Amino acid sequence: MIGYLGLARETFDVPFAMSKFLEGKKVLRNIFTEIKGIDYLITNNELSDKAFKYFKDNNFKKIIIFQTTFTDAKFLLHFARKINKPLCIISFPEPRTGKRLRLNSVCGLNLGMHSLIKNNINAEFILYNNHKDVEKRIKKFINKKIYSNKIIEWKQIRKKSYKKIDIKKQNIGLVGERPEGFDTCDYSLLEIRKKLNFDIKKIKLNELFSEAKKIKKSVLNSTQIKIEKNLKNSKKLNQHELKKSISIYHGLNTLHTKHDVQAFAVRCWPEMFTEFGCASCGPMAMMNEKKISSACEADVLGGISCNILSQLNNQPSLLVDIVDIDEKDNSVVFWHCGLAPLSMSKKGDAKADIHSNRKKPLLHNFAFKPGDITIFRVSKSASKLKFFVLKGKVINRKNSFAGTSGVVSFGKNTKNKIEKMFKGGLEHHVAFTYGDYYNEIVNLGNQMKIPIYTV
Repeated sequence: MIGYLGLARETFDVPFAMSKFLEGKKVLRNIFTEIKGIDYLITNNELSDKAFKYFKDNNFKKIIIFQTTFTDAKFLLHFARKINKPLCIISFPEPRTGKRLRLNSVCGLNLGMHSLIKNNINAEFILYNNHKDVEKRIKKFINKKIYSNKIIEWKQIRKKSYKKIDIKKQNIGLVGERPEGFDTCDYSLLEIRKKLNFDIKKIKLNELFSEAKKIKKSVLNSTQIKIEKNLKNSKKLNQHELKKSISIYHGLNTLHTKHDVQAFAVRCWPEMFTEFGCASCGPMAMMNEKKISSACEADVLGGISCNILSQLNNQPSLLVDIVDIDEKDNSVVFWHCGLAPLSMSKKGDAKADIHSNRKKPLLHNFAFKPGDITIFRVSKSASKLKFFVLKGKVINRKNSFAGTSGVVSFGKNTKNKIEKMFKGGLEHHVAFTYGDYYNEIVNLGNQMKIPIYTV
């Protein structure tokens, strides 16, 4: 007997997610009659508990998990540990409409695979691009007699000699704590200090809120005038919430000076929306423009990755999600809610916007300008510190999804490289900057005695 279940998060488009779930189940039933599962989407702890009981009471041979939207990895990791059966995760890319990212399923898969592999659990996955391919790959998973738990290894870049890279000791401000289920945002303080030459200044989220509330109206008004010159539509936003967002920018500036930090890792949700009443994406984008790298979801190693890139090229960098893969187009989409710096936008393309799910300002909304980029991550994939580096190119395309995004190619067979990245346990956040700094990353890794990998 084959089991199935579907995962979703209520802040995304649940009716659309349910349609994908039904589509996936139909394919599953067409190719295999002996299936049984839960016919609702698991969206909360109560439903998670019911799912655990159901799968403990039924002895399934293998299990299909439909990752219909982005979710954290809390349930998936716990489920994989307790049920201990071969898993196949099916993820759903979505049309690049230029509008709301309705599912963000691919990023959920990325985060989930990292968490599993970090805990020495392997799973297979399928990107739902067409029925025939999905049917073929599900059949292969179900009929496979020997299931390997071997985790794919990336290609290590070996270089004995290196050119010295001048990287200064930096402080990163950790504002709040990472959300639950985000193993991608874990870090080792010892490694950060001894290996990466950084230190962490821990700052409570309420301190950011407190500093933001102290900003004078005249300062907020002055910054708002500058924003209106650079971002279309800013006057159409809720002005009270917009000023709250601007105050967060100035609050971060205050913390930057007060705590002597050169980068941030900020807990950007849910409290930013639910307690303070605005989005932090725009403020963090403005900090990124100043080369004070700001990573969302309290991702410390993500913030350090951005800081290193900015030190190498003296230009802004950005932390992004991988949210879509198109094999025919040989491209992926780099996206984040709206924290890309203005210098990464096409000329005259930048707009002010609200968060797609939470409906509050301030976000940047534009497509990334075309050009060669260097992709980099200080990674803890498979729980081992390493550098991951890759060359890419932003293609001249329209904005794929609301927020800030770019269509990116990794050269030949981009889809294959993405699958290797996911199967090797890469985090759901990667950093990039414009220009070719591949060799500099390799030299730095050798200098710091940190192994370097690519795909």
